[in-house]
Amino acid sequence: MLSEIVCGNQSGNSRIAAKKLFLILIIHSTFLIVNCFAQQYAWQNISSKLPEFYRDTTIINGGADTLIANISGISFIDNNHGWICTYHPFDGEPSAVLETTDGGQTWTEHSAPFAGADIYMIDEQYGYFGAINGFIYKTTDGAETWTFHGLLTVALYDLEFPPRPAQVGYAGGKDGHLSQITPQGLFPFSLGLNGSVYCLSFPTEERGWALLDYQLIIRYVNGEWISDQSHPFSSKTWLFCIDNIHGWCVGDRFLLTNNGIDWEQVDPNFIQTGAMMGVFFTDLNNGWAVGTQGQIAYSINGGYDWIMLEHNLTDAILTGILFTSPNNGYIIGGEKTILKYTSLSDVVEQLTQPTEFKLEQNYPNPFNPSTVINYQLAVGANISLKIYDILGNEVAILVDEYKPAGTYEVEFQSTIGSRQLASGLYFYRIQTGSFVETKKMILSK
Repeated sequence: MLSEIVCGNQSGNSRIAAKKLFLILIIHSTFLIVNCFAQQYAWQNISSKLPEFYRDTTIINGGADTLIANISGISFIDNNHGWICTYHPFDGEPSAVLETTDGGQTWTEHSAPFAGADIYMIDEQYGYFGAINGFIYKTTDGAETWTFHGLLTVALYDLEFPPRPAQVGYAGGKDGHLSQITPQGLFPFSLGLNGSVYCLSFPTEERGWALLDYQLIIRYVNGEWISDQSHPFSSKTWLFCIDNIHGWCVGDRFLLTNNGIDWEQVDPNFIQTGAMMGVFFTDLNNGWAVGTQGQIAYSINGGYDWIMLEHNLTDAILTGILFTSPNNGYIIGGEKTILKYTSLSDVVEQLTQPTEFKLEQNYPNPFNPSTVINYQLAVGANISLKIYDILGNEVAILVDEYKPAGTYEVEFQSTIGSRQLASGLYFYRIQTGSFVETKKMILSK
């Protein structure tokens, strides 16, 4: 079903306030222009597409508490074919790996030996699964089966590989444990560091970065780890490097580097209510960051300025973000949360299906101050007909009751109580059972 939907150069620290304000205005204006005159794209909550899976929901303490599994890792080899791994707190029990071949519309469940921390697939058959307890497994049949590959000996936090088809990757975990993953097994590095390795990023086979406790970022250069970088974080953090000199780091603060060595702190254009826990850039300008309390932020100027996206998609903890192409991305998080970034037209096409129910285009359209919506039922059904604005906020409920078979007409007014709706694009959506259909309408004043 269509969940809530939302539409998704450089200078240094010496910029004066007026220049910064001007840049913020440019960001907002550019974002609005792109989304008004080009194809519109949106984050969509597709969590309801996930099937029931092992330990997805567990009732404990005689029914007093409910534990919902987290989506802990994600790996896609193209826009549509991907895998996610799941975490539950029951040591020694298997977990689920879910696979999709249609961009998250349907999922197939596979089993993994333990609760998952991360997953990485090199191609459609070959990949690795990292359990939270440090066990690493390999698959050669697309996650159908897993064989033991090596042990990190501590809690595992991250698996990372250079871009495909690289066969050598890395696993990081608690208390400075960091190992290289090869087709032959795991080979540990002796870092001489105590900080836990929270995150790894390898934009090429020759260069990579690891982010540790104690305000430390280390970099990998041609087979050697170098400890000459620091960061001003106090919390668990995440980083992403797009090439050998450009990278971004988020947590309780925002950092970036333009030479791969020196990290510069930048100030977001909002007050953080919690740490960010994932970051991804599709190019040198456009990026996204996600965090606790469902936070989603975006930048269109290389991470120098960040805007918090206003949405009501979820308030779950968001822990990871991955884009497979500039306009196709995924966010994962706690409580079985997965979001997808895609075009609004694709969302509507995916959700519209042949049925005994029909929703007509409103008339007149554009409208002011009222318009009429018609729908037809071949059989009686419980009907929900609602209006949403461009940010996915529910504007009005026109119908929410059982209706017998027939043709119906509903009028929608641009004035709701004492509230006058603003001009712009709106959506009206009808739902009955598994059938959902959405159409656009324009309020013009």
